Amino acid sequence: MEMTTEVLSEGRIKITLAGSMNATSTEKIDLRFNAEVGAAHGAIVDFEKVDFLASMGIRTLVIAAKALKRKSGRMIILKPIPEVEQVLISSGVDSLMDIAHDLDTAVAMLVG
Repeated sequence: MEMTTEVLSEGRIKITLAGSMNATSTEKIDLRFNAEVGAAHGAIVDFEKVDFLASMGIRTLVIAAKALKRKSGRMIILKPIPEVEQVLISSGVDSLMDIAHDLDTAVAMLVG
């Protein structure tokens, strides 16, 4: 699992993930992911290159989304592939974070 972070504006970040979010790979990014999201006021998480999402990946997302929500922030999942989007929806994660299919929409959701 690869992870890169980009600052969009003050307090808002875009994290790009690539690879499979299984137990082993998610463990490698979990601490860094949660620290970076926890320091932000809003986060867009680009899922375009995430090809698999397991329960540990869902756990990582939920912890970060709840931390943002506690401080009135938001997490937006950007461009998940259909299989991953289905996992997000069927697990109920989409009730904690929105899903966007293009960056302009994600940014608008984050600031709106």
